[in-house]
Amino acid sequence: MPEWDDAVDAGYDFEHDELSTLDRQERDLDYVWDIFDKDETPIDGVLISREQVESTDSKAKRLAEHGVYDDPILSIPDWLPTISDCGAWGYKSLPFPPYGNAEMLDFYETLEVSVGVTIDHLVLGSGKEKGRLYLDERGFQDGFKKSDLPSALTDAVDLMIDEWATEWPPYVEEYEPSICRGDAEEITPFTVEDFEGSVERVLDRLDDDNRAVYRQDDKQFRYELTLQNAREIRELYEQGNYPFRLMVAIQGWDSESYTNAAAEVLDLGYDYVGIGGVAGSPVHAVRKIVKNVGKTVKGFEREHGTRVDTHVFGFAKSEAFETIGRSGMASFDSASMLRSAWTGGENYRLDADERYDAIRVRYPSHGAAVEDAVETALRGRETLEALRAYASEKSIVDALGEWVSVAETTLSETGEYLREHRHDEKFDASRLQEVESNLRDDFEYARKLRAYFSEDLRDQIVKLLRADSPEDPLPFEEYATLLQTARETFERFPRLADILGAELSKSEGMDRFEQIWFVVQDYAIWAGDEDLLEAYRETLANEPWNRCECPICEEHGVEVCIFRGNDRNRRRGFHNTDRFYDEFDDALPKTLVVTKGSASLSNHDTVEEYLANEVPDFWEAVHDLPVAELGVVDANGVHEWWHDTPNTVSFAPRKMANTLTDQLSRYDRLYVYESSTLSPGVEEQVRDVVDEVSISEQGSELRDTLLADLGESYSVGRDFLPHAPVLEAGEGLDILVIDQCSGSKYVPEGMRVFEADEIDGRSREELLGRDGVRGVAARDLYTGRQQEFVSEAVRQLRDDGHEVQRYFISAGFGLVDESEDLPPYEVTFSSMRVAEIRDRSERLGIKQDISRLLQQAEYDVVFFALGKDYYTSIDIDQTVQLVRPGRIGVVFNRDLVDEQFENIVSVPARTEDAKRHGTIVVGLKGLYLKYFARNLPQAEKIDPETIETLCRYVEDEPVQAAFEQF
Repeated sequence: MPEWDDAVDAGYDFEHDELSTLDRQERDLDYVWDIFDKDETPIDGVLISREQVESTDSKAKRLAEHGVYDDPILSIPDWLPTISDCGAWGYKSLPFPPYGNAEMLDFYETLEVSVGVTIDHLVLGSGKEKGRLYLDERGFQDGFKKSDLPSALTDAVDLMIDEWATEWPPYVEEYEPSICRGDAEEITPFTVEDFEGSVERVLDRLDDDNRAVYRQDDKQFRYELTLQNAREIRELYEQGNYPFRLMVAIQGWDSESYTNAAAEVLDLGYDYVGIGGVAGSPVHAVRKIVKNVGKTVKGFEREHGTRVDTHVFGFAKSEAFETIGRSGMASFDSASMLRSAWTGGENYRLDADERYDAIRVRYPSHGAAVEDAVETALRGRETLEALRAYASEKSIVDALGEWVSVAETTLSETGEYLREHRHDEKFDASRLQEVESNLRDDFEYARKLRAYFSEDLRDQIVKLLRADSPEDPLPFEEYATLLQTARETFERFPRLADILGAELSKSEGMDRFEQIWFVVQDYAIWAGDEDLLEAYRETLANEPWNRCECPICEEHGVEVCIFRGNDRNRRRGFHNTDRFYDEFDDALPKTLVVTKGSASLSNHDTVEEYLANEVPDFWEAVHDLPVAELGVVDANGVHEWWHDTPNTVSFAPRKMANTLTDQLSRYDRLYVYESSTLSPGVEEQVRDVVDEVSISEQGSELRDTLLADLGESYSVGRDFLPHAPVLEAGEGLDILVIDQCSGSKYVPEGMRVFEADEIDGRSREELLGRDGVRGVAARDLYTGRQQEFVSEAVRQLRDDGHEVQRYFISAGFGLVDESEDLPPYEVTFSSMRVAEIRDRSERLGIKQDISRLLQQAEYDVVFFALGKDYYTSIDIDQTVQLVRPGRIGVVFNRDLVDEQFENIVSVPARTEDAKRHGTIVVGLKGLYLKYFARNLPQAEKIDPETIETLCRYVEDEPVQAAFEQF
């Protein structure tokens, strides 16, 4: 997880929304690793960017002095590895990275991080004809503003305006000597004359200007500069004796450029490759890049008998876990789960599919009038008291009544306290913070005053206390006026305790949910959050905070589901990260593969060298395995494959048992080569901390066991990488066809046709049971052109010995088997908006039914013969992932799906294709299936590309002759 000062006040007072101490330096801060126990911490390391380290001078100085592990504030535990990079997103609008290679190596060494990353420059695409122009923001001074730039220039070039560094790294001189000349701190202001004339003249004028850098092909420059830095820093790293591991960052703009970059840095000798620049990219793009970089890395590993770790910067897509795993990625980082707690909706996560909106209870606006601040505080406090009572299953009415009583007492006691103590010596201080801190410590109701009547009111009182003195007393009326304003607002304040009490006295009453819903509705409407009410209702009805066992939810309960301030929101972010980590851990369990080190371990420079030479059966079988860390064990613990070998080797059983149980507490699975690696006593202790321990006597057996345990996706042959399956066509295929309903339907004479309002809320059986209603089998009901072609294809395939199942997605009745009887009806997705389609699909359970269908049976080929709206109804991008890796899925006009998955083919079915086949688009997918059925007997084997050829081939020549045509 990236380190962006994401800490919370360990002693935060949730009841009164008060920090433990007003002085941040005295506050005990909790990071995610402080809140969770070691074996439950939902991260495996921390990413520390130089940009963030230097965000303040104090932080930079502190970390330079102490390092990341001994820093008194950050205090990262030593069992969490750290990666440090430059923070390329932070300087993306500069013409060059502001750091040099030698200084970055020194920076990493000073911080004492585990891994340092080479300097990269984010590759940014530009659609502008003339390329990209960088301008130093310091040149825009009094007489000339950014808005004064001529539109002819801004339309022609991609402008990047930022404040440049006062000193560039030495290598910049080679590329742009002009910006390295003179006193960089004395920048001549831009003028109108600098940008007069044609775009070409302006660019020519700025060519030798220390305030501007212009590049026609900036994308290629950034790409090549990143690789050049990788070459230079590698040489410097090898010359020095640095204590950290060096990762190389690669950049690109498409799968091919990333793959080429990966091949180049592998040849430089890097064994840790970081894929940069994909943060924020759509999941299909990340899948494609990761998949192809992974193939390049695995090819290199297998050719050279080595191992390479790979990292993905800025990735957090649970739907791409399989791609990440099968492509051999070793690590990734992301703050998106943390940030999601306070950005957008659905900010409380239980899992990838179940998310809720935290209920927003707002603080007064900064600078609001005291009466407005008091009203906002009162309304918020009322809602908080009601939510807490609801969560603890106490009487909401009683809780609100008690709060009103305490609030009244608070105002009275405040007036009495101020009369008696306003001239106390403790308030004779120059700093407001000191006065406020003394008031909090001395006055029993000080926290309630702020919580109930606003921080603004208490701040005003604190200011009066600082100004007041026995020698020059303020009129007490100034205090009284503030308190009277609060009292008058409080007396006008709607008393929901009275309203709810009156409702409960009625015979029908209100249950607990109706009471809290009444309060939350009232507050949300007052706050202008009406659009969130539906989401709030779902949150309150499901009470998700009671279904999470993380330490945050267990300690703070409903507070985590309240959107209000850093100390709730960041804790919810830690919770979200924990739930994401659980999904990650289920998909890619933390796995360690080990063998025992021997006395000769220290005779080799690296663990990899030892394994390759001393234990070749083990190394050859496991060096390219995915989802695993590899190493040797002795009494000093686990030495990973990339480590230098230890100076001494010990096998003392007790020490070995204690060391391993501590190190292995975060692992889910342990695979051991040879039973002699762990003595019986050590093995027994290890099994107490690791869920699954597997021992193999041969390397091949270990490999096969691990891949099988990871799941079918990995155990398809010894090459677990994503690849296109090849099926025997002559042995009879199991085929599933997902068809859709058609507007054209067969309606028996005199039969009524049901509309949506009649279908909804009634079962199919009820409709079929009505007098005069006769059911029609789905295959006969739908009479559209596509459906008729598909019927012909199904008959042909069955005649040829293939097993075929056909289902229809019905906008009226959900997923139905072709033989099921339906009453004639008139409902279609084609006339609905996307949100309506998804809502109706969810109510009909279409996506869930298709998921069960694909998971319960192992079809060889699955055709999704659907239009755009019907693809929406099943979320096709996710549904295709249920087609097993060794089987083939067929979609139409979904190129992005095709690019992501090797076992999915997208067949073009657009207007131009329809013309070629002498039909119209509406029937083309059915015609393709008809051609597939007709041509299949001529193919001995099929893969995704072959299926496309069989679908599209219509000439009279043999099919085999056409395989190269498409």
